[in-house]
Amino acid sequence: MGDRDISPRSLDRRLPVISGKKIAKKACSGRQAFRAVTVIFLAGCVGEPDGDSDMWSSEVAAEGSTLGHDGTVRGILVMGPEVRTFKPCAENIELWAIPVESVLRAYDALTSEAYEPLFVEVEGGREAAPASGPAAGHSGQIRLANLLRAEPVGQGLGCGESLVSVAFRASGHEPFWHVRVLSDRITLASPEIPSTIFREGLQIPLDNGWRFEAESVGPETVSLRLDLIRGSCLDPTSGSLYTWTALLDVGGFVRSGCAWEGELAPGRATN
Repeated sequence: MGDRDISPRSLDRRLPVISGKKIAKKACSGRQAFRAVTVIFLAGCVGEPDGDSDMWSSEVAAEGSTLGHDGTVRGILVMGPEVRTFKPCAENIELWAIPVESVLRAYDALTSEAYEPLFVEVEGGREAAPASGPAAGHSGQIRLANLLRAEPVGQGLGCGESLVSVAFRASGHEPFWHVRVLSDRITLASPEIPSTIFREGLQIPLDNGWRFEAESVGPETVSLRLDLIRGSCLDPTSGSLYTWTALLDVGGFVRSGCAWEGELAPGRATN
């Protein structure tokens, strides 16, 4: 069955909500395996800027500042001496970028040199370009706030990924697994389970996250539980940074990984 384009509220209609269940926050698999500078960055990548000085500090907006109408935006960020540009996905324009501290840290941690492109997904507010200064001459400027994920170009689908009918995607390694939480089902792919569909799912609110429970479709019933907790998560294989950790339990076998939001995620801000 192909994915369908369903309104953002359809997930809440189809997945019954059960309140009152809580779990402890889990660490992302393989997080310690990445380089030390990235781990240091991760400790402060979500939340308010910590006051560290840098060349852009006078223009960095506070996390949670009032944004324009854009909501969640995806695109390619390039930064270097006197340069910081953002090219939105599916738009042939170049905007001057005004990043918050978490975006600055992500760029420094996930790139090896200046002017290296980095795919980012953030909440952004677009503005007109000023008449003078480094932003003048661009199609406009955009304030990049509330980092959702960052991926080195070529390590993920980036702008080519469609999240229209998806609430969450989650993946992990050893062995590899990938889950999609859709409006009416959950799909799982892994080497030992090439393609499994889970239906009749429950969406359960947790402390700072969500739990999804479902049973497989087929002659043998397999139970799935997916816990998603908001928090920094680094994929050590791709070097991608996410802001959700994932804990997957399929038939009693537990695996950890990272997750990212789709357009049907509860509370998702879309443009």
